[in-house]
Amino acid sequence: MSELTLPREQRELADALLRAPGRSASTSLATWTRPSVRLTLLFLTLTCAGLIMSASAAGTAGFVSGTLKRFALTCAGLTLFAFGASVNYQWWRRHCWLGLGLALAGLVAVLVPGVGVQINGARRWINPGLPCGFQPSEFAKPALCIWLAAYCERNAGRMASFAHGFLAPSVIIGAVSLLVVVEPDLGTAVLAGTVGMTVLIVFGTRLVYVLLALAAAMPFLQKLIIDVPWRLQRVVAFIDPWRDPRGSGYQLIQSKIAIGSGSLFGVGLGAGHQKAGFLPGAENDFIFSVVAEELGFIGCLVVVALFLFMLWEALKVVLHSRDPFGFGLALGLATLLGLQAVVHVAVVTGSVPTKGLSLPFISAGGSSLLASMLAAGILVNIARAEERPEAWPLKPWQDDLPAYERVMRALLRPHAKRCAEAAQRMTG
Repeated sequence: MSELTLPREQRELADALLRAPGRSASTSLATWTRPSVRLTLLFLTLTCAGLIMSASAAGTAGFVSGTLKRFALTCAGLTLFAFGASVNYQWWRRHCWLGLGLALAGLVAVLVPGVGVQINGARRWINPGLPCGFQPSEFAKPALCIWLAAYCERNAGRMASFAHGFLAPSVIIGAVSLLVVVEPDLGTAVLAGTVGMTVLIVFGTRLVYVLLALAAAMPFLQKLIIDVPWRLQRVVAFIDPWRDPRGSGYQLIQSKIAIGSGSLFGVGLGAGHQKAGFLPGAENDFIFSVVAEELGFIGCLVVVALFLFMLWEALKVVLHSRDPFGFGLALGLATLLGLQAVVHVAVVTGSVPTKGLSLPFISAGGSSLLASMLAAGILVNIARAEERPEAWPLKPWQDDLPAYERVMRALLRPHAKRCAEAAQRMTG
């Protein structure tokens, strides 16, 4: 009997049962179809896969210490995930400037001798006496997404203008990217810049401004690559790794050997050989090569399918966002996680020049895992707010400014007005 033929009393009773906390088949089905639930399961599945693959990539010698370290980081990541999923995502809008300030401070701190730790010629870590270091650039990426989403919401009607729609946010994006380049970490800087410009374009920034800025930046990017020997060697190795098989092409060759050795079903979990000193960065920057060798083509398909399903569900959250900030934040975080996964897979398969970007949730990097879990929790909270808007009431951004931002805006308002007028005169 269809619902239309049921008496009103029976329809009300059925609706009440579906809404009640009691466990019925219909209630379970409704729960499983929620985007927040599906995203949570996907994130947890990827995190568990990362725990297993990190333990496997650690090898026999470092199995116990590597597994314990990853387990501790996973517990910390789950705590951040729960925090991000439970706190109203508008709280991040309220403190967007504070988050951005802390991110910039961290990026500056790694460059200070005695504070930043230099490893393999790069200053990317802060080690406060713990067994593992802290990488500020990983947290600067979600902080930038939060700030951009808040900025685009506050300037939604002016995003087509040069001063407000492009110049002002580009200064922040450029500051974050420049500090990351100085570490040096060109790949992360390009990733942050790409995500930032994507958010701006979607919010209405004129594409011509972005294209002109990209054209103006090309000589600097070219200089950063050609004038730095090891970056140039990576490009040459990407074109022909066998030209220097024991030098610049070694890592890519070993990665391809690992991928080819896996065949269809892999050599077995924990039975890979390339991670045993042959493939540098096997547990982090080249973890997907270990997946390919030990789990084979089928295992790679499963991992890629999980990321594609995650992006699909995140895209639904973006499209159903109930306010501009939620839309921009979900878009930025989804683009960040998805693009980083795409670049990682492209690097280990030799589709793009070698660059050290971890695979979200899978690689052994602790800062990457914690930042990814926090971003995942915020995405889940945005989805929960869409499902239960009455539990997460919206508040206009004008009424949700913290006291320190109100003071800062009052002090900077005259200077900002003069800068905007100058920019308008420049554009005619």
